[in-house]
Amino acid sequence: MLEKILKKIKSENLIENGDKIVLGFSGGPDSVFLLEVLKKLKKELNFEFVLAHINHLFRGKNSDGDEEFSLLSGEKIGIPVFIKKASMEEIAKEKGIGLEEAGRIIRYEFFSEVLEKINGNKIAVAHNLDDQIENFLFRLIRGSSLEGLEGIQNRENIIRPINETYKSQILNYLDVNKIEYRVDETNFENDFTRNSIRLDLIPFIEERYNTNFKDKIHNLIEEIKEVNEILKIDLKKYKVLKNEKVVLNIDLILKEEDYIQRKIINEYFKEFSLESSREKIINVIKLFQSSGSKNIHLEKNFILKKEYKNIWIEKENIDKFESINIDLLQKIPFKIKVNDYILETVEDQKSFGKNEFLTNLKIGDIVEIRCRKDGDRIKPLGMSSYKKVKDILINEKIPKEIRGTIPLIVKENEIVWIAGVKKSENFKCEKNEKGIKLIIRRQDEE
Repeated sequence: MLEKILKKIKSENLIENGDKIVLGFSGGPDSVFLLEVLKKLKKELNFEFVLAHINHLFRGKNSDGDEEFSLLSGEKIGIPVFIKKASMEEIAKEKGIGLEEAGRIIRYEFFSEVLEKINGNKIAVAHNLDDQIENFLFRLIRGSSLEGLEGIQNRENIIRPINETYKSQILNYLDVNKIEYRVDETNFENDFTRNSIRLDLIPFIEERYNTNFKDKIHNLIEEIKEVNEILKIDLKKYKVLKNEKVVLNIDLILKEEDYIQRKIINEYFKEFSLESSREKIINVIKLFQSSGSKNIHLEKNFILKKEYKNIWIEKENIDKFESINIDLLQKIPFKIKVNDYILETVEDQKSFGKNEFLTNLKIGDIVEIRCRKDGDRIKPLGMSSYKKVKDILINEKIPKEIRGTIPLIVKENEIVWIAGVKKSENFKCEKNEKGIKLIIRRQDEE
């Protein structure tokens, strides 16, 4: 088995003389096995490698034990070990993503940092064949395109030398050779989707339908790779220069069969390292028949734009929120300009629509006018509990690029009004009483 892996590495030039490699090392069986592979390979090739270990602070003493094991593993063979402590839970909360995705972000950012420190050129990760199959099923369940079902590929400077080796083979090798490794007990919990696929779905299919299920999926993955290679798309055929910007021309795309149209969009997503699904691709193709300009918001702060007969992807202006630092104290009454808006207060007994709010504020009250901050909450009109401002802006379908510009009126640290979006139950004016009406309008309406 080991000879087969070494042959694969050399035939595919995954590792070559002169390489400087960062090995992502958890201390678990897969990364320990990959360490053994690299140690054997060093007898035949002249390259260097270091270990990079992340303590996710997720499993208390067990996480600390993994860190200590990683340090000892490097010490035994005289290679550097780089350690990073980072909480998946904190990153997940900060970015509003799942723990699995947070862990992945932390890992690859750290591996890239270490790569730069050692002036390296490759990152080696220990995905095995079971990981490939689980990833295939995970993407299949989510509705991935054919390209998304190719499995976990070597890409850019990331190599996966053991991605055609089953977990059972790895464990058998380590146990027979009495090689120590760490066990992550969370891998046996099915709280995460991938764990559930590994622990529940695959064993069920193997027991009930086909004991060789994993082999069949592996063969299918290989066939999908071959088909995708035959149907490879040359995006240059569909690109044009428009207003000094390279875009995809819709008329050129529509000349192709429906399936090829979908492959073109999928290939375009890959240029930006964006995930594609059938639903996402179909939504893009639906844009082709629409008139005027349209946008689709994608992940990683990208946006797909359509204007007339062209589409293109660009990064959203997410710096706008960070650059705006409005924080004003105003005494009622007032009329001021804030960002692209006019804010005004008047005494009244009625208000109409979202752009006006009749409040129980009084003449002489001092309010703070600012943009949103992390953790902001409001008790929406008619409700008894508080809601996050961030969630409200998302639910109200406020475009991401303007969420940071919307003024908030705040009284003694309590949000009175997300201007033009949501009113506070705590500051509503009682019926038939006179109060302070808050008004917002865009400057171009003046």
